[in-house]
Amino acid sequence: MKGRFRIVGTAIALWVVASLCWAAQEAKEPPYKPDANYKPSRDLSQFFAKIKAGRPVTIMGIGGSVTEGHSWAAMSAEWLQKQYPNQQIRYVDAALGGRGPDLAVFRFRRDMLPQHPDLVLIEYLVNSYSEKEQNYKALDGMVLQLLRQDQKPAIVFVYVGDKGGPSGLAKDPATGRPYPWSWFAAPDALVKVQPLARHYGFQEVDVRSYLQGLIDDGKIKWEEFARDPIHPVKRGHAIYAELVIELFKQQAVLADRPTPEPPVPAPYSSDEWATAAQLPIAALHFGNEWKVVTPLPPLAPFMDELIETDRPGATVTVTANTTTFGMYRIMTDDGGRLAWSIDGGKETEFNLRTRDPKGRVWFDERIFQSNLAPGEHTLRLRVLPKEEKSLGNMVRIGSIFVTNPKPVRQ
Repeated sequence: MKGRFRIVGTAIALWVVASLCWAAQEAKEPPYKPDANYKPSRDLSQFFAKIKAGRPVTIMGIGGSVTEGHSWAAMSAEWLQKQYPNQQIRYVDAALGGRGPDLAVFRFRRDMLPQHPDLVLIEYLVNSYSEKEQNYKALDGMVLQLLRQDQKPAIVFVYVGDKGGPSGLAKDPATGRPYPWSWFAAPDALVKVQPLARHYGFQEVDVRSYLQGLIDDGKIKWEEFARDPIHPVKRGHAIYAELVIELFKQQAVLADRPTPEPPVPAPYSSDEWATAAQLPIAALHFGNEWKVVTPLPPLAPFMDELIETDRPGATVTVTANTTTFGMYRIMTDDGGRLAWSIDGGKETEFNLRTRDPKGRVWFDERIFQSNLAPGEHTLRLRVLPKEEKSLGNMVRIGSIFVTNPKPVRQ
């Protein structure tokens, strides 16, 4: 998808195979067994039936930096390709480091669903930010968008963790305080994510508990597994992949008798974001103070065009039949300030200046308001005067997030 997604071809890197075998030999653990107290209502039988029938399949990895790039998810897909060398098995990396499901859910209609995945590996224990309840509504919206398609993919939830293990947060030995990022994988995130996955009957792989067992038994040290309290090195990704591969082995035998697709249950908590989408620049109303530009990396893969200005007082409005308004928040060292309001209400200010010492461009979601009454609403954005510490007053808008892909009027 426009250079963003990395496609894993049929060639399997020898070092990956070697690392997987090495990890397995080092661990010397019995085959992974799922939680005996949980009986998923959905399996991978139809996915493996497609492979057995010679049909091409697409595997997609979704999550944060633990899943982005050549991660455990990509390694798992590579292993599967090795088992079926004559089949077309495509891997799509849809993960995005440092961002949670409350951004991913608004990317689905543009970036994920058009890839037509047959199997989706979801890792959102990291970057679920347990204090942000909207992330769990976002997870609902993500899986409902997948399950309400004609082609329903198999879905596996994968639970990763941090140096603190399943029972606590990773702490800096010098200060005794949790590392700044350790709350990404706080224990209560599993308490919220797992019930949602089980509500829909998905397969799950708990790599965090498995890894902690290896550490407790002295078979591996955290420093050999990861480069910091959260991010695995190659060997660590191989250990994570080992468990997903074990699930593949267990599920592949079901290919001869695929299980009928069960009905989609009612939402776990909310279906508000099951229609989450992005409105393009063409749907917005703005004056000639704004310039339409083609985004450069790292923004280019995520938005077709954006508008920018440094003029205080410049406004953008959009009216849509929606219950949520949000936007891509594009953060730069010359970023300005915006104020937003809905339906003529009170303005709320927010900053677009990044504090990144390297001046890198950063973007994530900014949800202005959700749970609006069903019906037509108008969002207004207004550029504010320059902030003293910013290198400029540039305001950049890539797209507006709504729960209906079509605006009522411009």
